[in-house]
Amino acid sequence: MEIKEAYKNDKFKVLHVSLKKGEKMPLHAATSDAYIVNKSGVGSVRFSDRKVLLTSGETLLIKAQEPHQLEVLEDFTSSVILEADASIDFI
Repeated sequence: MEIKEAYKNDKFKVLHVSLKKGEKMPLHAATSDAYIVNKSGVGSVRFSDRKVLLTSGETLLIKAQEPHQLEVLEDFTSSVILEADASIDFI
């Protein structure tokens, strides 16, 4: 798993996230809403009450403080847009 800050200004930041097939991003939540833009690959995002399949070209809005986990089914590259001072907290 690789997470890099690609851009930041005083209002928002963009993180570049990439994972290989079979990797999992541990259970976590962001301190702001997170807008995921999947550039390539396939991932399954598991929430407490549902699973969402995220394929290449799709987007997903995850509300602040909503715990979730990502399991990668095909090499996965995305951009994550958060408030500038937001953090991702692993649970």
